Amino acid sequence: MSMKTRREVLSVLSERYRQAKTRAEKSAILDETVSLLGCHRKRAIRVLGTSPMPAPAQRKRIRPLAYQAALPVIHRVWEALDYPCAERLHPVLWETACLLASHGHLTLDEAVSSELRAISRATLARRLASFRSPKAKPVVFKRKPLAALRAEVPMLPYA
Repeated sequence: MSMKTRREVLSVLSERYRQAKTRAEKSAILDETVSLLGCHRKRAIRVLGTSPMPAPAQRKRIRPLAYQAALPVIHRVWEALDYPCAERLHPVLWETACLLASHGHLTLDEAVSSELRAISRATLARRLASFRSPKAKPVVFKRKPLAALRAEVPMLPYA
């Protein structure tokens, strides 16, 4: 039985359970719930006795991503400065973009320049996470096993 069907059955049965007057009626509804859903009796009492929970709503992003016009400029400045992290890129982003524009490597219009001035460090970090850095990742060497390390260290036997 799907969760949607379970919720529908529980909503109908909980309404009947709340409207039941006698203990025998409530017991019959509990028996029916246990047989239908295959749950324990205590669970059925808890579920039927409480108010029904609404189905979880799917959240969708309504607003578009900000700073879309500035992304190509951010990427170009990021490449020019040899792929720094957002913490190092943020303070020099605007000045570097102006320098690249003055040398003809970029074109800055008013919308892009206002976005570059307004972007926060955290937002810049999220946007940089979507870019791929061509720099090689540092290789982390595994530790040597302890036995191999002990074999390399000379030790004198106890006398």
